[in-house]
Amino acid sequence: MLCAKRRTLSVFSLVLLFNTEGIYCDHSFSVVFIYFYFNYIFLHLHRTFQHFSISQDMSNTNIEQNAPSGDAYESQWEALSGWFLGPRGENYDIFLETFKSLLENHVNLRNMYFPSDPPYITDEVRKSKPFVSEVAQMQQILLQSCKEMGGNVPFFSPRYQAHMSWDNTLPSLLGYMSAMLFNQNNVESTSSPVTTLYEQTVGKQLCKMLGYNIDSGEDKVVSWGYVTCGGSIANIEALWASRNLKFAPMAVKNALENKNTLNILSVEQIAKGLATEVVVYDGTSEKLTKVPLKKCTKWQLLNMDVDEICNLADNVILNMHVSNNRTESQFKKSIENESVVNIGIFDFMKQNGLKNSPKYTCPANNHYSWPKGGTILGLGSDALLPIGLDKDFRQDVDDLIKRLTACLKKKIPVISATVVIGSTEESAVDPIKNIHAIRENFRKKGLNFALLADAAWGGYFKTMVIGPVASEDKVTRQAGYVPHCPLTPYVEEQYKNLQLADTITIDPHKTGFCPFPGGALCYRNGKMRYNIAVYDPKVFHGEGDPSMGVFGIQGSKPGAAPAGILMSHNVIGLDNLGYGRILGQCTTVTKLFYCLWLTVARDDDPFLCVPLQNLPKSYTMKGAKQLIKNKIAHRSMNEIYSDKDAFEFLKACGPDTMINTFGVNLKGNTDIALTNKLQLALSHAMNIYVGSSAKRVPLILMQSCFDAKKHGIGLALFKEKLGLPNEQENDLNIMINTCMNPWQSNESIFMTGNLFRLIVLNCIGRLQDTDVEHRFVVVSDIDDDDNSVFIEYLTDASAKEHQYQISAKVSIEKGKKRDMIRILQKSSLTVLETIDKHNLYDLMHTPDVEFSVAVSGGSSDDIFKLNLVDVPRYQRLDRSTSVGYPKHQTYFIYGDEKRTVMSHVISKLPDFQHTVTLANRPNSLTPVLQDVGVMIDILDIEGTPLTVNNEIISPLQRSSYGVSFKGELYVTIQTSISIDNSVYFNPIFDNMNCH
Repeated sequence: MLCAKRRTLSVFSLVLLFNTEGIYCDHSFSVVFIYFYFNYIFLHLHRTFQHFSISQDMSNTNIEQNAPSGDAYESQWEALSGWFLGPRGENYDIFLETFKSLLENHVNLRNMYFPSDPPYITDEVRKSKPFVSEVAQMQQILLQSCKEMGGNVPFFSPRYQAHMSWDNTLPSLLGYMSAMLFNQNNVESTSSPVTTLYEQTVGKQLCKMLGYNIDSGEDKVVSWGYVTCGGSIANIEALWASRNLKFAPMAVKNALENKNTLNILSVEQIAKGLATEVVVYDGTSEKLTKVPLKKCTKWQLLNMDVDEICNLADNVILNMHVSNNRTESQFKKSIENESVVNIGIFDFMKQNGLKNSPKYTCPANNHYSWPKGGTILGLGSDALLPIGLDKDFRQDVDDLIKRLTACLKKKIPVISATVVIGSTEESAVDPIKNIHAIRENFRKKGLNFALLADAAWGGYFKTMVIGPVASEDKVTRQAGYVPHCPLTPYVEEQYKNLQLADTITIDPHKTGFCPFPGGALCYRNGKMRYNIAVYDPKVFHGEGDPSMGVFGIQGSKPGAAPAGILMSHNVIGLDNLGYGRILGQCTTVTKLFYCLWLTVARDDDPFLCVPLQNLPKSYTMKGAKQLIKNKIAHRSMNEIYSDKDAFEFLKACGPDTMINTFGVNLKGNTDIALTNKLQLALSHAMNIYVGSSAKRVPLILMQSCFDAKKHGIGLALFKEKLGLPNEQENDLNIMINTCMNPWQSNESIFMTGNLFRLIVLNCIGRLQDTDVEHRFVVVSDIDDDDNSVFIEYLTDASAKEHQYQISAKVSIEKGKKRDMIRILQKSSLTVLETIDKHNLYDLMHTPDVEFSVAVSGGSSDDIFKLNLVDVPRYQRLDRSTSVGYPKHQTYFIYGDEKRTVMSHVISKLPDFQHTVTLANRPNSLTPVLQDVGVMIDILDIEGTPLTVNNEIISPLQRSSYGVSFKGELYVTIQTSISIDNSVYFNPIFDNMNCH
C-alpha cells in the first residue's frame, strides 16, 4: 500500500521535541531554532515533519492556519489503526517510544537553557535517605493508584457503548502529555507563548472546517475561535455574547446622548455620531432602510443585524472623525459605562424603559447548559422558550414560528435562537437551513436575533462533507475492514449550511477524540467576542497581544489541551480522508447497531426492543427485519458493502449522528412504570458503579429519561411502538448506545446482541420473580486463607424463580470453618438452602451481601452465614424455541489460583446440570481468564445430551478430554482437561413451558 501524497506539517510544538538540534540564548532576547526530521509511522501511516522555526514574534511563525487535509491511501480504513492506541493497546510500543523521545528532548531543553546554571538536585542528594524514601513512597502510591484505576470505565473496549467517550487519538494524547511537562497556562501569552499560538491555530482550523471565513480583507467578516474546557462553557459564552450584543446599540446611542460625553467630544462630533446611518428594517415594508442612529426606535436598536452591531461603535467613531487614540478610548469607555455589562440587566432595562424581559429559544431537548446560562446571566429560567420537537425529535419549525410570532406581536426582544447539531440523546440534527430562513423572514418583520449552533457533539461530522470520500473499489477488505457510510441527504444538507450560525460550539473532546478538557467556541464574526471581554492588565498587554483569556469565563486553563488538539488535527486531517473517515466508519457501526436493536428480540421472546429513530419511509417493518436477517445480521463488512440492498438500507436508516436510542418492554405490558423499571434494571446490569468490578459487566450501555412534555408527539408515537399508551403525560426511561468505535466488526455487533438479549432475560426475571428460598450445592474445598468455597445454583425448570444457572464464590463466617469441613467430609454432596426468602437477582448482585443458609438434611446447628465474594456466571435459562443444542458439549470453567471448577452450560431442554472439579488449571488457560471464566467446547462430545435407556447420563465418561476455547486476544486454543471429581449431576426437563 502506497501513500498517495505526503503532507508536510508546517507546525509542531516545542512540546513535541523530536530531534531538537539546538537552542541559542542571550540576555537581550532569545530565538528558538527547532529542526524536525522525524518519521511518524503508525502501522501504515507515514508522516514527515520538516524544519521550522519559532521566533519571539509568534505572528511570523509558519503555522498551518487552514484546516489540514488527510492523506489518501488505497485502503483508507487501514490508516485509522495508526491514529489510536487501540482497544488492546496494540500500539503501546509506538506510544512508549514516541513519548520517551519527547521526554528526553524535554529534559534536553531544560539542560540547554543557560547550560552554565548549576544543578539543584545533585547526585549526593539523590543518594540520601530522605530522597530515596520519598521516591519509593511516590512509586508505591502511584502503582496503587494504577491498580485502583482498573475500576474505571473501560471506554476503550468494544463492549463499552454508553456515554460520548472513547479512546483518544495518539497524537492528541502525546501532544497533551508532552505539553503538560511545560505546564503552560493559556490565560495569557507571557505564561504560554507557544501554546497560546497553538490555541489561535486550533481556533482558525475549526472556523475554517465549520465553513467560516478566516481570511482578513476589506469588507470581509472574519471569524474567530478558541478553546474552552467544554461545550457547556462555550454555550454559556455564546449566549452571554448574544445578550450583550443585543443591547449594545442602545449603549452606543446613550453614550452619545449622555451630557458627560461633551467632556470627550465636541457638539459637532456628537451630532455626526448620532447621524451615523445604520441598516434596519422598518417592520412594515419588509425592506432594509438606512436610518440615522438618532432616529432609530428602541425596537429597531434591539433588532439590528449581528454584523451591523459589531461594526457600530467603529462606524460611529469613523463618522465623527476621531483621530486621537486617547479620545477614542475615552468614548469606548463611555459606551462601556452605558452597557448592560456595566449597569446590569435590571437597571439597564429600567433606565431604557424596556418593559418586556428578553427571551431566547432552544429546542425542548436542549443541553442543561442553556437554562444554566440563562440563570447565570440574570435572565431567569423562564427566559428560555423551549421549542417542541417533531416526530423525528428535531426542532419543530412550526412551533418556533409560533413562539417568535408571539414575541413579535408583544414586542418581546429575542436574544438568540439555538439549533442543536447532534442532540446527545436523540442524535438529532436540527434543520439549521430552515431555521436560518425563518430568522431572515422575521428580520424583515422587525424581529432579529443571533443564531447559535450547539454542535458540541456533532461538530466534527462536518469533516464528512469536506473533500472527496476515499474510493472503496480497490480496498483490501480483509479482517478489520469497515466501510465508510455517508450522512443521510437531510443531515448532509444541514452540515453544508452550518456556517449560517453566528456561533458554533464544538467539542474536540467528543467526536474530535481528544483528551478532556477540550471544548471550543467559534464566532462567525470575530468582533462578537469583544462584547464579553474583560481587559485585566494581568492578562492583557495591548491590542497586539494574542492572549485569549480575556474573552471568556475561564481564567487559568491548560495549554496542553490546544496542543493535543492541534497535533491531532495536523496528523489526521479535517476532511473525509481524516476525521471524516473515522466518523464515516463509526456511522457504519451505528447503523449496524440500529439493525441489531430492531431485530434483537426473537419472535417468541417475552420482550420487544424498539429503536427510537423511525424506519426510512420506503421500508416496512416486516421488510426491514427480513432484509436485516437475510443480508446484514452476522455478515462480514465486505459482504454487506458488496450487497447493494444491504448497504443502501444502511445509508438510509438509523440516527443522524452515531447515537442509537431504544426502549425495551415486556410483551403485552401497557404499564409505563413497569417499562421504566425494566430500563433501570438494564442500566444496573450494564454499568459500573463505585465499588463494583468491571470484569462482571460484559456490556455497558447508558440509560436516560425522556421528559414527556419536552418530547411531545414524537415520544407519544414511540410509546405506541413499544406497546404503551399513546399519551404525553408520563416520562419514559430509555437506553442509549453511543458508537465511537470505528473498528467494530458486524459479527461482534450481533454477538453483542446475543449478550444483550440474555441480560434482558435476567432483568425480566429480577422484576417478575417472587421472593423464595434457594438451593446451592458446594462444589469445592474450603480455602484455608479466606474461608471461601465455590457454589452452584440448583436449577429447576418447573418454577420460574429457579430457572437459572449460577456459579458463585462465597466466604463462610469466621468460627464456622471447621463445621463446614466436617460436613463436606461427611457427605459427597452438600446442599445449602437459604433460610430467608430472596429475590435471586438482588441476592446475587448485591456486593458483599450476607445471607444465612442451612445444610439440607443436616442438624439444626448446621446453619452458616455466607458472604458473597464473586459471581462468575449468572444466567436465566433461555426458553426460546429458536435455541438449539450446540455442536459440542459446552462447559464453563472458572476458579482461582488454587481451585478450578467446570460447570455444564444448559441450552435447549431437556438438558442436564453437571459440575466437576479439575485436577489443575488447563494449559494455556491463563489465571486472568480463569478468574473471569471462559466457555469451552469438549471437542469429541456432541452437544445433544447423552442418553441410555431414555435416561440422560453424564457425557464425561473419561478422566481427560480435549477442549477448545477462545483465549486472550480471541485466539482459538486447544488444550486438554483432567477431571478430578464429578460433584453433581442432574437431568433438567422442560416441565414448565413458559418464560
